[in-house]
Amino acid sequence: MMGMKSSSLPRALIVLVLSSSTVSGLGSVVSTYYTYYEDHHTWLEAQSYCRQHHRDLAVLLKESDKDNMDMKPYHAWIGLYRPDPEVNDWVWSSGHIDDFPSWSNNEPYRTDSCAYVSYDSQRIRGQDCATHFFFFCHEIQDFLWYEFIPLSKNWSEAQDYCRQHYTDLATFPDYIYINDVGAKNFSVWIGLHKEEETWKWSAGFSDYRSWDQGEPDNSSGCVSISSFEKKMATKNCNDSYPFICSNDNIVVVKENKTWEEALEHCRALTSPSNSHDVYDLVSVQPGDDQDYVMTRVIEADTEEVWVSLRFLAGYWRWVTGADMLYPDLPACPLDWKHCGALSKANRTSVETRDCVERKNFLCYRK
Repeated sequence: MMGMKSSSLPRALIVLVLSSSTVSGLGSVVSTYYTYYEDHHTWLEAQSYCRQHHRDLAVLLKESDKDNMDMKPYHAWIGLYRPDPEVNDWVWSSGHIDDFPSWSNNEPYRTDSCAYVSYDSQRIRGQDCATHFFFFCHEIQDFLWYEFIPLSKNWSEAQDYCRQHYTDLATFPDYIYINDVGAKNFSVWIGLHKEEETWKWSAGFSDYRSWDQGEPDNSSGCVSISSFEKKMATKNCNDSYPFICSNDNIVVVKENKTWEEALEHCRALTSPSNSHDVYDLVSVQPGDDQDYVMTRVIEADTEEVWVSLRFLAGYWRWVTGADMLYPDLPACPLDWKHCGALSKANRTSVETRDCVERKNFLCYRK
């Protein structure tokens, strides 16, 4: 939750500050990034978590967004477990006593009864056996080899699967074999889902799709992206997978204020997590920048939202000092249309409006 700090800056002085703002040097003030989680959840659980702690489940607007998605880490069950929770003896699913001391630091805990390997550390860790992870099976023919299974199962389910299709849940007889715990391809939840027979993003809108071959399969209603190949596929929404959230530095303020009141409000915002955070009314650049900002505009309660565009001293200026790159703004606007707003009906430019109109507005964290 954002707080407010008191502002004693009079409006006449605000206008003076605006008129002295520069118009060159700054590009986009909008910052976007993704946060990836290795824990497995259903699509709705992932959406709820992302909305509570970030912005929403990940939305992709363009091909290059995939380059910013780091989804390599994963957890995978192996065959190591503790048959008796009261005894600290760990055995392999095959029946061999654990003689491979490759536990991660401070592992396992007393409450752990099953073991998994982590991509990050390539070490063994303990966990509750009911948790859902991917898993490794092993096959013994002429030699020992491992197969990564990108299905989300608890330890017992993983053991059953491996015994049905391979030899057993993976045994690692020596540390060298953990080198097989490398980069793998698996499903990660994103924000695309089916709503009334139409594919929509959980947050905002985007026409971007990167379907895998044979997709979309219309029998399933939620979409994942593959961790390595970055291709989209439909999945049962009740399946559990890792997930990735979208983040940005924009605050949508659903209060109706004049342009100057909106400016004051943004500059008075504070963050409970970082007292040094500074906020301002947002500026926008055409193209990819505006495409993303428009996904936030649709969250507003008003059809238009104030941004930091202002006509002063014969020029259109962003109060943030960002470059002015919109060529279609009037050189001599009507006397009362000296402030800028973004409209839900116009995704490519900025509207000029009377500064005393009351609208929602967009702030950003610097």
